[in-house]
Amino acid sequence: MVLPSKMPQLADLDLLLSVASCGSVGKAAQAHSLSQPAASTRISAMERRLGLRLLERSPTGSKLTEEGEMLAKYARNVMQAARELLEFGSRARSSEAKRIRVAGTPAIAEHLIPEWLNRSGFSFGEARVEVQTGGIDELRQLILAGDVDLAFIDGWGQAGGKGWWEQDHGDVVTRYICDDQLAVVVGATHPWAVRSTTLTVSELAAAPLVLRERGSGLREFTDGLLKAAGAPQAYVELPSTGAIKQAIATSQRVTVLNVSTVRAELDDGRLHLVAVDREMPFKPIYAAWSGQRGLPEYAANLVEAAASKVTSKPALESIHQPRQINSRTRTRPQNSLAVDAHEAIA
Repeated sequence: MVLPSKMPQLADLDLLLSVASCGSVGKAAQAHSLSQPAASTRISAMERRLGLRLLERSPTGSKLTEEGEMLAKYARNVMQAARELLEFGSRARSSEAKRIRVAGTPAIAEHLIPEWLNRSGFSFGEARVEVQTGGIDELRQLILAGDVDLAFIDGWGQAGGKGWWEQDHGDVVTRYICDDQLAVVVGATHPWAVRSTTLTVSELAAAPLVLRERGSGLREFTDGLLKAAGAPQAYVELPSTGAIKQAIATSQRVTVLNVSTVRAELDDGRLHLVAVDREMPFKPIYAAWSGQRGLPEYAANLVEAAASKVTSKPALESIHQPRQINSRTRTRPQNSLAVDAHEAIA
């Protein structure tokens, strides 16, 4: 609908109502911080647009004509609707300020984001938190489209691709959060759970394994680790970390997983890490958001919570001694508040 040109302005209707309540244009002008000539000009212009005589002017003041009274009746309804519209906008802004839309690659969304939300002191009765998951390219598009406020992305990227820190992000701002390392994991009843010597890659390759599906970043690194010892002799391939953990918990099978995804099971003794005779690869985790839109307050708080260190636990490196440093090393960014993922979710 296109409004006709003679449609009165809200401010002019409001001024007319003030004239009706104050009894004079001068007092109404003062209430609206206008000069009396300016107020008179606005009332006269509205009369001309509508083709109506709205005021009876006299030396003692002004009062509404019969037509003015009728217009004032409609004007009160219009002004009430305008106030309700403003209140709705205020409520909507308040609700939006208490909403955070966050996304993460699958392991981060399942295992780390819930812990970071708890650490940040989120009150789920006060804020709406919407978490979704996807691949790196999908999350980047969600950020650029404004469909999420914040995403947490692991640095491995897609199998065979560049690390996240090596890619052109466009209008995406990133902040380093922590490192998530790989580790050999067994169930509590496996003989390696109490093994005192380091495991060789040849022993790992010869063991009955549980592996992620081909094409995943975790499978890529597991295959790379086992490459020197040849293809594994026997393995089960499963499509999720949860399924892998269930498969090894009470069996004699072995797997390689991100430390962040098994933290709870390590704490209660259901799973155990096994020391390996070489450095295990790690993936840096980044927070990412739109540089143009910036971070809402709740999202910024979540980033700080993710990057903060709360309780120190024994470093993963102490489990993997001795080790031979390989070529896959990277210097952690300087002046970072980030810590390893197994400490970050402590």
